[in-house]
Amino acid sequence: MFRALFLVALVPALVSATDFFPCDGGRPLPTSVDIEGCPSGTCNLVRGSDVIAFIDFTADRAVSSMTTVATATALGVTTNYPLGSNAATCNFLQGSSCPLSAGEDVTYRLTMPILSIYPLVSLTIEIDVVDASNQSVACFFVNAQVVTATN
Repeated sequence: MFRALFLVALVPALVSATDFFPCDGGRPLPTSVDIEGCPSGTCNLVRGSDVIAFIDFTADRAVSSMTTVATATALGVTTNYPLGSNAATCNFLQGSSCPLSAGEDVTYRLTMPILSIYPLVSLTIEIDVVDASNQSVACFFVNAQVVTATN
């Protein structure tokens, strides 16, 4: 009975996970990424809205502070994606705080604004959570498409 209940509870969590891919250079991969409204495939980023992502990762070492670096690549051009105050990773940990211990599992809530002026293009977005020494703690990328809101 317990196994059946466990499987029933686990299946929705597996279905809602977003497709994500490893960064180059062997940087640590999160254990899961869940971008709201993007269960699989290419994520639609609606102009004029915020994208909310929940990123689960395990610290592979002690970490005193972290910053999120976002990079967007579209039409062969790569540029930094401005996160403003949302880049202060430690401020958005769910049920945890910095410093992190080696082996500590955390969930990070990232908010990414999608400005109304962004062009309607396909792109990849790389999210790299780095420590104070600019060493990656967790890194992944997703495929996305900037779209207009539908009524």
